[in-house]
Amino acid sequence: MYIKHELYAADIASIADEALPWEKLSGKSLLLTGSTGLIGTVIVDALMLKNRRDNLNVRVLAAGRNEKIAAQRFADYAGYKNFSFVRVDVNNPIEIAKPVDVIIHAASNTHPMLYATEPVSTMTTNIIGTHNLLELGLRKKISRFVFVSTVEIYGKALNDEDVFDEKYCGYIDCNSVRAGYPESKRAGEALCQAYISQHGLDIVIPRLCRIYGATMRLNDSKAMSEFIMNGVRGEDIVLKSKGLPRFSYCCATDAANGILYCLLRGECGEAYNVADSSEIMSLREIAEYISSIAGRKVVFELPSETQAKGFSKAVNAILTNDKLRGLGWAPKDDTRSGVRKTVEILKSLV
Repeated sequence: MYIKHELYAADIASIADEALPWEKLSGKSLLLTGSTGLIGTVIVDALMLKNRRDNLNVRVLAAGRNEKIAAQRFADYAGYKNFSFVRVDVNNPIEIAKPVDVIIHAASNTHPMLYATEPVSTMTTNIIGTHNLLELGLRKKISRFVFVSTVEIYGKALNDEDVFDEKYCGYIDCNSVRAGYPESKRAGEALCQAYISQHGLDIVIPRLCRIYGATMRLNDSKAMSEFIMNGVRGEDIVLKSKGLPRFSYCCATDAANGILYCLLRGECGEAYNVADSSEIMSLREIAEYISSIAGRKVVFELPSETQAKGFSKAVNAILTNDKLRGLGWAPKDDTRSGVRKTVEILKSLV
């Protein structure tokens, strides 16, 4: 679907060109949850390019609940021997007859409206879903498990810090519905450490900053995603706050590349921040930049009560990426170039 756009295809080729130990995946079966999501789609496309172009011979098991969406996103791989869709609801016990050698758990409710309207499934996917996949990994005797985590586990800064490395731990008000996402991701990480200690599973944890990209769902309720869709449709950019928070961002192709670096070079038990640190922009600055691309203006609108429940409580959340860079990873796009590219791709698809 996306691979036919030259800008997106070039980004996928750039991932496939990385000097990674791809041979670790040769002849293996890789189960990817969240395969039709923002980042999962990119991972599938990158691995399938390695198969088609470089004969990597990794069997991609794209797991998800919606076969129709998978058929749309991965129509190019229909009938291809090294690709198959596997219907999986991670919140239920998982039985897969096919061999599984590697698991990437990227399935999660990742946009604010779902945090507010589906808080239970938000938590169960990150805890029960992770447990079910870890148990599957034990039964299949997998070589590596990747638990895709989030910047939100850092919470709010305790003092004046606004830059977080992998050792930081901030405050989360757990007596709120909005705590469900970050607290369940924290629990998922702790569960991974328990399986490392008790069962000897090999697990690595990429922690993603705020991610955007052309593979997002068009109804994604994250602020950046809504700004992008406003720009794609030629609308004014709607800002539902003062737009002062400053966050780290990363485009989906760079984030997927970071996950692959963790998979193929990361150390067992370690967490790695995945973020672009070249330019830190506030929400308002991003809104103004997208409005300049679209030739529109920024307008302010009060959020609904439901929308407000899903908003992050963090004021600033800037991640260091030195640890992941130590593995050889580097982002290809800064925020401005990544956003401009995303708008251009989506304009041709929507």
